[in-house]
Amino acid sequence: MTQHPPTPAGPLAGADAAPHYVQRRTQDGIAVLTLAGPDGNRLGPDLVRALTSAFRAAQRDDGVRAVVLTARGADFCAGPWADLPPPGPDTPELPAVIEDLADLCSRIETAVKPTVCAVHGRVTSGGLALGLAAQGVVADARASLHFPEPRLGRLPPGNGAVRVAWRIGAADALRFLHAPAPVPVANADGLVEHTVTENLVPTSIEFANALATGASARAAFAGLTDSVAYRDAVTKARARLPNPIPSHRAFEASVIDCVEAAQLLPPQQALAFDLVHAQDAAMAPVARALAHLSRATRRALSTPESRAGNGALLHTSPILAALSPENAARLVPALLRSGAEVTLTAPDRDPLSKALEAVAEAQLDLVKAGRMSQSDSKGDWNRLSGRLQPDANDPPALSFADLEHAAWLEPLAPPNTPLVLWSPGAHPPPPLNAPNSAITLVPAPSRSPRLCEILVQDDSDADSVRRATNLAIRLKLTPVRAARAPVLPGLTQAASQAAHHLRGAGVTSAQLRATGLLHNGAELGEAAAEVIPLPLPIDRLVLLAVVNAGARLVRNGSALRPSDLDLTMVLGAGWPNWRGGPMAEADGIGPMVLRHELQLAATLDPELWGADALFDTLIREGKRFEDMNT
Repeated sequence: MTQHPPTPAGPLAGADAAPHYVQRRTQDGIAVLTLAGPDGNRLGPDLVRALTSAFRAAQRDDGVRAVVLTARGADFCAGPWADLPPPGPDTPELPAVIEDLADLCSRIETAVKPTVCAVHGRVTSGGLALGLAAQGVVADARASLHFPEPRLGRLPPGNGAVRVAWRIGAADALRFLHAPAPVPVANADGLVEHTVTENLVPTSIEFANALATGASARAAFAGLTDSVAYRDAVTKARARLPNPIPSHRAFEASVIDCVEAAQLLPPQQALAFDLVHAQDAAMAPVARALAHLSRATRRALSTPESRAGNGALLHTSPILAALSPENAARLVPALLRSGAEVTLTAPDRDPLSKALEAVAEAQLDLVKAGRMSQSDSKGDWNRLSGRLQPDANDPPALSFADLEHAAWLEPLAPPNTPLVLWSPGAHPPPPLNAPNSAITLVPAPSRSPRLCEILVQDDSDADSVRRATNLAIRLKLTPVRAARAPVLPGLTQAASQAAHHLRGAGVTSAQLRATGLLHNGAELGEAAAEVIPLPLPIDRLVLLAVVNAGARLVRNGSALRPSDLDLTMVLGAGWPNWRGGPMAEADGIGPMVLRHELQLAATLDPELWGADALFDTLIREGKRFEDMNT
């Protein structure tokens, strides 16, 4: 285990944090260790050290026969620890916590005194690794399990890939490791011993006591029983990988290799194999790029308006909505699924009936597709109503309208009710009586958008902005704040303009598409017959055009921070996520090299590639775009 100098526990953020990270009480010979760390008990270096110390002390205590691990807060472990530096030219240090957590899990697994994990809420990443190493898991029925690391270019921490394969076999392990979302405990066969609806910790104490007095523990290697099926699952998974495998997907092969090692190698060698691969994956550029995007997603919610609110909760339900049948079918089911109460309204009965029917048909389609149960659909429908006039006794928290209905709905809503406008084409809103209370949502141009820009004007009301942000989240969209006008069109236009110039230089459409940096709808036109020598590679010229446009958007205040632009391009325009986004890529190059290359590219088009003034500022102050993300 990596050695660390003793350091006092630092200050923690969050109401559920405790000064010493781990609390202990002993009940009937069972040491109950309660995680009380920051940020949803994510297992960072301090929390891992504190838990290791507390666990070792409990094992040495003659008055302790077994250990129960539980946690304060809404989640046992909310997610992975952000331990990787942002993309850049420097070589990162290997995070010591990778080895430390693996060592802690091995201590738990091999300790004489058994350990039971009492889990609730989100049980992810390092928290799930603790459960797999323990002799038993008791879970709240509402808990969910997840290893998000394979979607972040990494391996699960704490030898999670090997241990989950030991428990449930190769086929189920690979499905679980690549699950796109948390898995409810009801669907996590083999990973949880007991599920309860109440008395989580008391039940766990009883279970730990039974184990300490000789009751049979879990079958740690149950997943290895059918060796033929195990090998077959590994072979099929490896056959699905491209050959040769691109460098940014090498971690996918590592996940399969670790699952295979769980069967082929002796236990300790398999764990050591897993640890080496986890460390290698963490050092790869793709892991830093995806970690940057993960931070960017969380960072995007920190805006001047959210900070002005000081964390105060603003209600976004009930919602008074005036939408076309098409928009009602697209938007209302997601609002209902989020738990919101929605009242649809329209100028007369016929369009109101059509909007309600469109929602009903959309929900029926979800049930037929297996994406919603019949009972969930019925529960959601009970939160929907239709009225020609708002109910004065039940005022809405906000009004929601497409541009077609905005001017009609505004005077109908109670005074001071924020109005949120849905504008897929970023068209200007109609004249309104209180434009500073109206916030426009501009979804990315896609049939199933993942991102929504929130347009904030200079005089926009802060509470209205916060409610619009919450509404976007209810719609399952990642909200990104933009000042006055959306930023995505400017970025995609820069890429399209670069493509146009390159076509004029004889670059083929296949070469342009191969960069992966152009929006799917980009018009490429015909290539010139004459091939003109280019000052830089094709993908570099496209990248430089987008970065230059992004620098301008940051400098003039249209974008709040560079990482918002990365998020916008990845979620809104299909920029490859393994690259981290254009501004993150730019930091890997460095501002001085960027300025020099822009000067070379400017010979093709000074307006598109002429270096923005922000590069001079970055060079003069010795900064990168990452320094502007805080």
